[in-house]
Amino acid sequence: MTRLLLGMIVLLGIQPVFASEFDDFEPTYNRNKEQSSGWFLSSQSRHQQAFDVWQIDSGYAYTITKNTQLYLSTQLTSGTVTQRGSRGIASGVKYNLTPKVSLQSEINTATTKENTKLGIEVSSQYDVSDQLNLRATVDYEELEQVIEFGLGFSF
Repeated sequence: MTRLLLGMIVLLGIQPVFASEFDDFEPTYNRNKEQSSGWFLSSQSRHQQAFDVWQIDSGYAYTITKNTQLYLSTQLTSGTVTQRGSRGIASGVKYNLTPKVSLQSEINTATTKENTKLGIEVSSQYDVSDQLNLRATVDYEELEQVIEFGLGFSF
């Protein structure tokens, strides 16, 4: 278990960096649209926890090269009858390999009334079209390990 955690931390620290990236600080492209630094808000259903559990993220993303963004966000997760809601902080890196393929790594914490859990997530996304994407995620938390594959719709 410790080896898995250390391996994930190493993966989070290794990001492809090329000397030519530092020559031009152009905007990042996401879904073939120009993306620059700024505030963001997103929400998603967390099916691995329960059908009716939602997570809302809000934060700031900063473009450091034409293909790389750093972000810091706060997270709120709703609760159910058997599970308490949580709040947390996340920080990560998003790297666009091509205009349609991206990799993202994140370290996050989730605090409930009882305790705080540390989590690590690595995901990749392929934009099939402007409204349809495929996403694969490996998520590790102190109490559970999740591998998630999904189909996304953007509007």
